[in-house]
Amino acid sequence: MKYILRLMIVGLLFGSCENTSNSVNPTERNLASKVAYADEITNEVVFESHYKMLVFALKKGQDLKPHSATMDAPLIMLEGSAMVTIGTTETTVKKGDIITLPKDSMHGVSPITNCKFLLIK
Repeated sequence: MKYILRLMIVGLLFGSCENTSNSVNPTERNLASKVAYADEITNEVVFESHYKMLVFALKKGQDLKPHSATMDAPLIMLEGSAMVTIGTTETTVKKGDIITLPKDSMHGVSPITNCKFLLIK
């Protein structure tokens, strides 16, 4: 199941290579442009069905405190880098990386630089 989800994500991110008209606003497809850095952590739901796709923007110093969730949640770093903690394991995640936050496990995100990421849950 995780393998299929990852294939779907990769397909969504990289599968659309057709030539588009100049009338299309290129930022409509750019996930990182969906949120701006602010004084507080910001997020925007970019898709919602039986699951959600959210884009987060965190400035350096705006930690997403450890918490748990009831489902696995893939995180794809769109911009910058962060230290992702799962349980007691810390992993550096940078632009283009994907990591799965396991269900029922404590996890948090601490930006190393300003960062934006896509979370699917």
